[in-house]
Amino acid sequence: MAVLKVVKYPDQVLQTKAKDVKQITEEDRRLVRDMIETMHAEEGVGLAANQVGALKRIFVASADQVKGRELVYLNPRIIKKQGTVKEFEGCLSIPEFYEPVRSAKKIWMKAMTLEGRTEEVKAEGLLSRIFQHEIDHLNGILFVDRLGIFKSKFAKKKLAKKLSR
Repeated sequence: MAVLKVVKYPDQVLQTKAKDVKQITEEDRRLVRDMIETMHAEEGVGLAANQVGALKRIFVASADQVKGRELVYLNPRIIKKQGTVKEFEGCLSIPEFYEPVRSAKKIWMKAMTLEGRTEEVKAEGLLSRIFQHEIDHLNGILFVDRLGIFKSKFAKKKLAKKLSR
């Protein structure tokens, strides 16, 4: 296993939609192991493949950050949402930047497991936010894009200023 380099904003790969995984390969399994290792090394609770430069619809999650209990999903899509919540979010690709983001309180997601089974998963609380955040990544959407047009523009200007230093 290896710790991969986390791609940082404004890299274009973060704004590019990832492609579906058609068949799970050994390369995909290695990528998942490395993503899990990277997520833990960075003290994150989720990581999408495009955050490490791979444009594949894969994400890993660990709401409790306990090694060995990570969740792995391929080709995820949200099929139902319920309720709304607004809480602070951050991102490994946008370090040291946190803003309140509106998201669904509960979601139902359909995704493939690393074993190739298709599952329907219900998530709420932190897990729901993690899943939505990582699926956004796979769709080329950053959490700063969810702040509303004016706040999003302001946040991106602020980030550009910070990055130019």
